[in-house]
Amino acid sequence: MNTGKLLVISIFLNAIVTTVRAEAPASGVPDKVAATPIYPTIDESIAKGDLKDVQTHLMLNPENANKGATEKSRPPLEQAILRNKTDIAILLMSSGAKTNSNLPAARTPLHLAVERNNPQIVAALLKAGATPNVRDKDGWTPLHHAAAKNQLETAKILLASGADPMILSELGGTALHEAAVSGGREIIHILLDHKVDSKIISKENVTALDIAKKYNNQPAIEVLSGK
Repeated sequence: MNTGKLLVISIFLNAIVTTVRAEAPASGVPDKVAATPIYPTIDESIAKGDLKDVQTHLMLNPENANKGATEKSRPPLEQAILRNKTDIAILLMSSGAKTNSNLPAARTPLHLAVERNNPQIVAALLKAGATPNVRDKDGWTPLHHAAAKNQLETAKILLASGADPMILSELGGTALHEAAVSGGREIIHILLDHKVDSKIISKENVTALDIAKKYNNQPAIEVLSGK
């Protein structure tokens, strides 16, 4: 074989090697190129509880941490909390999801986590910077809601993170007023141990003890009356 033919073959083989290397890099196909979500929107991924698919949406578009599929969509973090998708909520927080609302008197993610009785998400939100004493349109803090629902573990987490049991609602009631409706002994004791004043009179002219008597909450009556 003459030198000319050898040169042509060499050039041809080099071209093949170069093409193969370009198409399949040694490090593998980049994640963003290979990743394709199963569901078309992050909202749907959250609804299905598909953590991996949510991760894919966040990798392809980090703005998805705070942006739902449409203008009317709740933020993804709120969607995850309302659906009690704890692992997805924690992933969104670690990806930059906002833990506080920019709207005045709005229910925050923390309010929603208490509503869903999810202490794990409550703790994660507080660790991520959620404000414990923010008030909703009724002037209720997350602690008011936890007390009203007799959520002992959640109340402990909130108090340990700086929740103020003396904040008054729009009706002038403390978290103790709310606990007096149907709360058990332990949550009443916890609030009293955090120096809430049981003698505060609300705008409805009642103390926590008055409320406990109205609703015949015997454990609360006994604790608040010192029996």
